[in-house]
Amino acid sequence: MTDRTSRYANAPKAELTAPDGSVVRYLVPTLLPHPDEVQVAQRHRITDTDRLDTIAARAYGQATAWWLIANANTPAHPDQLTDPPGSLRVIPMPDPGGGAVR
Repeated sequence: MTDRTSRYANAPKAELTAPDGSVVRYLVPTLLPHPDEVQVAQRHRITDTDRLDTIAARAYGQATAWWLIANANTPAHPDQLTDPPGSLRVIPMPDPGGGAVR
């Protein structure tokens, strides 16, 4: 259902049998940790040229790991994570039990 490097790789999986007998497989949504509970690797001060993927590439060596940063900070939309310049963002430790950068 998901690739082993996907942010959803360790998400619980479930299925539902519809009234017509077809089976619908889905991923169970997981709750994000409260930002105060995130293990911080470093903090990053946003510049006017920052993008979330380039921050992730510098922090983890993988641009597609932007979601680790998004999940660890309070702004709801990824674009808000790089605005305004000068704001401080958490770069979390990757979780070796799941959601780790590979």
